[in-house]
Formats: sequence, C-alpha cells, structure tokens
Amino acid sequence: MLNPGDASSERSTRERILEATVALMAEIGIDRVRTRAVAERAGVNPALVHYHFGSMSALVLEAAEHALIHELGPSLDAFASGSTIQDGIVAILAWIEDEGRTPGSTILAEAMVKSTRDPAFRDWSTHASQRFRALILERLQMARDAGEIDRSLELESTAVLLAATLDGLLFHRLVDPGLAVSQTHALFESILRPPGVGPRDASPEGLKPTHRDGDDAPHRDALARLDPKENR
Repeated sequence: MLNPGDASSERSTRERILEATVALMAEIGIDRVRTRAVAERAGVNPALVHYHFGSMSALVLEAAEHALIHELGPSLDAFASGSTIQDGIVAILAWIEDEGRTPGSTILAEAMVKSTRDPAFRDWSTHASQRFRALILERLQMARDAGEIDRSLELESTAVLLAATLDGLLFHRLVDPGLAVSQTHALFESILRPPGVGPRDASPEGLKPTHRDGDDAPHRDALARLDPKENR
C-alpha cells in the first residue's frame, strides 16, 4: 500500500523527466534525445523513464505538450480572456517578442518541421493547429458579437490567416531575435477593425502574460482547447 507521500513523489519524478526531456530537446534536437541522457539529466534510473512513459516516442510527444502548456499557456489565456480581441493579439505579440528563444518555442518550431516526415508528430501538430485555429475562431466570433471587428469578415478564413501569421512571426523571431514583432499590431488592427473606425492606441503594457513556475491553473482552460487529444 502506498504511503501518502508516494503519489506526490511519483508526480515529482515524472515532472523531472519531462523537464529534462524538454531541456535536451531544445539543446540537441528532438531526434537526438536518448533514454540515458534524459535519466542522467533528471537524476533518475533509466528504467524509470520507460516506467512512466513507455517509450521515447511517447515521452518526446508528451514533453512537447508539456512545453506548450508552460510557455504558450499564459499568452493563449491572455488572448482568450482579453477585454478585446486587439488586447489579446497584443498579448501574444508581447509573448513572442519578450520570451525570445526559449526551450518551448524552439521545440514547437522543430516539432512543426518534424511533423512533415514523422506520422506521430504530424498527427500531434495537425490537431494542435486545428485547436489553435478553433480558439482564434471562437474569439473572432465573440469580437464580432461585441462589435469589435468588421462584420463583413469571413471568420473561418480570417482565423486561418491569423493563426498562420502568428505562427510565422514566432518562427521569424526565433531566427532573428532582434525582430520587433510588436510593430505588426497596427496591421492586425487595420484588417479587423470595423469600417469607419479609426486606429486606437494599443499599448502592450499590462497585457503581457505572466507565469509563475508550478502554476498552470490560470491558463489550463485555454490550453485544454488546444490539446491535440481533445479532437481525436
């Protein structure tokens, strides 16, 4: 029978393995991560890696999701819950610009490339992308109902455009760390705002997403809608 501390200890071990895998994936690439290296980085027996995750392929997929939750979660929550859709876009742009080249963003970029040749990652990336577009579409529908955006916009194609543009800005920022992606906000606003409405002064101050280590609760709802397992 487990004592009260066993479940907590098991979660801690699993978390250490995930964090070690994320760090190694960012440092040496997804395809080069091996069980022994993960175990050494996490400070555990290699057998525990397989005990908790079954296989390396399952581990790297879960590590990618782990990175997604920890790094993209705050900005997605800000996008979903911002007072206006423009505030939400500013929050995502601020995250892209302020976070720079982090393990999570590096892994996300590599996972997208890997998905072109690996069926498991293709399935993961496809469903994650679909959920991202669905989240944007939901926010666009709310913005239209609130009179924040041009009512003549075709929302599904607009969601595709926004998702692809934000993804592209993240990739460009990764390869060009000095790129000021926040300057693109005016273009987003000009595309979305209703006819006859002038541009507003949108400052990212106060909209930048924050995250405290170990505190995922504020943005888990937004991330749940991005979970690739949700739509299978």
